[in-house]
Amino acid sequence: MSRISKEKLKYEEELTDLQRSLEEKKASGVDEYTIKKVCELIDETKMVVSDCSRRLTEALSDLEGTLASCEDLSEHENYQAAKSVALEQGSGDA
Repeated sequence: MSRISKEKLKYEEELTDLQRSLEEKKASGVDEYTIKKVCELIDETKMVVSDCSRRLTEALSDLEGTLASCEDLSEHENYQAAKSVALEQGSGDA
């Protein structure tokens, strides 16, 4: 889950950079082809961010289901770590 979360964050940063770049290119009068290509990159990046969000939500749901079915292991260190991740993601950006 942390990998997906980091991936999503990086793509969100990339999206912000691309949007800034698009505004700069429009302001400087760059040709329409270049602007069109940047718009395509923005659209693709938005789709990847959406996919990361979906995968993160699915992973959180799977983790919560697994934790619920393994409550007898609640004292185990790995269970506690997984529970911590689930709580962090559940209240964070999932």
